[in-house]
Amino acid sequence: MVALADKHLRVLSDLRKQATTAAQSSNFYHWLLSSGAMPRTFAVKMIDPWPGDAEAGRNLCKGLFTSHGANIPFAQDLWSETDAFPQWQELLHGFTWLRDLRALGGDAARKVAREIVGYWMYQNDRWDERIWRPDILGQRMTMLLSTYDFFCGSASEEYQERYLACVMRQAKHLARTFPGDLNGVALLKAARGLIFAGLAFPEQEKWVVQGFDCVLKELPKQILKDGGHVSRSPQLLVETLQLMLDLRCALYRANLKVPETLQRSIERAGGALKFFRYTDRKLALFHGGQEGNAALLDIIQAQVAIPGKPELTLPHSGFERAMLGRSILLLDTGSVPAKPYDGLYHSAPLAFEFTYGRDRIFTNCGSHPVNGDWQQVLRHTAAHNTLTINGLPVHDFHADGSVQRSHSPITCDRIENKDSALLDASHDGYGRAGITHRRRFYLSNQGCDLRGEETLSAKQAPKKPRRVDLRFHLHPKLLVDLSDDGQEAMLQLPGGSTWKFFA
Repeated sequence: MVALADKHLRVLSDLRKQATTAAQSSNFYHWLLSSGAMPRTFAVKMIDPWPGDAEAGRNLCKGLFTSHGANIPFAQDLWSETDAFPQWQELLHGFTWLRDLRALGGDAARKVAREIVGYWMYQNDRWDERIWRPDILGQRMTMLLSTYDFFCGSASEEYQERYLACVMRQAKHLARTFPGDLNGVALLKAARGLIFAGLAFPEQEKWVVQGFDCVLKELPKQILKDGGHVSRSPQLLVETLQLMLDLRCALYRANLKVPETLQRSIERAGGALKFFRYTDRKLALFHGGQEGNAALLDIIQAQVAIPGKPELTLPHSGFERAMLGRSILLLDTGSVPAKPYDGLYHSAPLAFEFTYGRDRIFTNCGSHPVNGDWQQVLRHTAAHNTLTINGLPVHDFHADGSVQRSHSPITCDRIENKDSALLDASHDGYGRAGITHRRRFYLSNQGCDLRGEETLSAKQAPKKPRRVDLRFHLHPKLLVDLSDDGQEAMLQLPGGSTWKFFA
């Protein structure tokens, strides 16, 4: 009976979604969004303080969209020529590439920005399920409103009127559909776009209230007491902190008071960001993401004045940091986030990373920026510096990416003094096999001696042998020289130091 009821609910949900799609695709809905007076000026001008990539902007002017090391050529119309790349739609239609053209600067870059945005307004001014998705729409509105002076302020009056009407229609749609079924950072992106529109356009304060009503309820859920993001991802922490700084800046420009919840969340997240940065000023690779842009991270960090050294423990996020001499060790000791924040969680209990000076030695694999298949593959335990049994990930995943099977809280004891640090942690993620994994790290000799010990224990002896793999992923910039007997490896770091690895 329960299964039958669930089936009926899914059918009703599908019918409701189909009806909504049909209504929003209609001419009447477009007329409804276009009705009423359209703005002719701004009440408050938004700004975008974040840097772009001038080289990527130069490539755009040459007909080449560049992002994350990949290129998409286009002859004239970026939009019709990139429909064949669905994995890039969020980046393309989020309009963050406007920063790259602004970083390049000059009349040519402004003209290209106007042309690309003009083509978009011509082709995509009506509701489209893919590219009017609330989080993408919110990001796009944020960029269009905050880069107006760069590309649109000097445009013709006709272009400006078309631009303002286009953004207004999107804002009206977002206000009607917000918050929908969004969660996590996507929900905050949609809220930011709505708040920007409410501040920018005259007599639309209700959108500001609507957006902040969501943000102030959501931030305590997403920013933990130690400042980490509920997803446990350093990359999502950066995105959330950058978004919160945008909201604070927008309130400053509107001469409005910054809510205490927002300010406290910014300060806590700033401390956690310092925790996850290495000496190379980039990010640790836990639970997705990439190393990031050091210059951007510096700008973000500078806006959150957190004095002193990084914390050594993030107890709510579940991470430990050991520092001696020039060495930094980070260890993942956290649990699976609660739904719906587990969709990007990586199955990597007790995974670690290790750096010496500005050089990374052992590093997790991170995540692919756009390819969904690779993103899922890189959530596997084998893509991290930890242990696997029979080649299986510690966790199972549902089809929607959420975690199917969790484990008990990881235990971790820490003993340290000025000369050494010992981390002793264990997890029962292989509980269905009756096996517990215990991992101990000992860092000493001014950070020049790192020792590890792995222990597998079971209450009952396994009935058959099991394959155990222990992986140490080396940073690609390292040079490796194996000894003749294959028992030792000399690791040559880019900075000139050499480490000996043996087991």
